[in-house]
Amino acid sequence: MKIVFQVLATFICLITTEIWAQATLEDEQAIRNLIAEHAAASQTGDFEGLVGGYRDDSDVRWTDGVLMEGLSEIESGYREVLSNGAQVMAHRHPTDTIRIRFLSEDVAFADINSLPGVMGEVESPSHHQATTPFFVVFTKIAGEWGVAIERQGSSVR
Repeated sequence: MKIVFQVLATFICLITTEIWAQATLEDEQAIRNLIAEHAAASQTGDFEGLVGGYRDDSDVRWTDGVLMEGLSEIESGYREVLSNGAQVMAHRHPTDTIRIRFLSEDVAFADINSLPGVMGEVESPSHHQATTPFFVVFTKIAGEWGVAIERQGSSVR
């Protein structure tokens, strides 16, 4: 009887691990898609696309130190930046610089490099380009990933 329980427990662990691995791959792709959609929206100053991934209770701190709490403050921050022209916001996130770590099945941390400029330019940063690191916590609610917390680091070369 003890052997049957051990085999059953092992079988359940293997199935659970396989399901988690598959879910993690799908979830990672969903997060990468959100990052790519945000960057694509920055190319044209697409306001809805820029703020679409944030949660109602998200909070964001850019390098100016101001903390924007809640979606309405985040939207105001983006409107202010976009009022200076769409190209001010244009940036990209080279896929080879995005690191995602799952803290649980519904919480992930992403370390993302941002480069100013338009899509189609050199994908990976060179040592001459300034990159800005972003640290983002994504949460999965009702099956959908979104940004809960975003922090922008100082630009580095």
